[in-house]
Amino acid sequence: MNVIRLRLYVTGQTPSAERAIATLDELRKEFGERMTAEVIDVLDDPVSALNDDVYATPTIFRMAPDPVKRLFGDLSRKETLIVGLGLR
Repeated sequence: MNVIRLRLYVTGQTPSAERAIATLDELRKEFGERMTAEVIDVLDDPVSALNDDVYATPTIFRMAPDPVKRLFGDLSRKETLIVGLGLR
């Protein structure tokens, strides 16, 4: 089973960050054990954001399976993430 690994970068508890986290939670429920995800607040961990070349938040990465894919901006629609990250 290929596990989907996602990484979401947010900045603090802004409305856009909260919407992105809520959408990520929907994805976690839908994909269950086939998906792992982490949320990184760039205010708490700016080095990780620099290492992943994150210059805008929210930004979400599909880290696995390869190739890495990235989306940023309004991440409030689950279908946008599914299509944009190639999850189906």
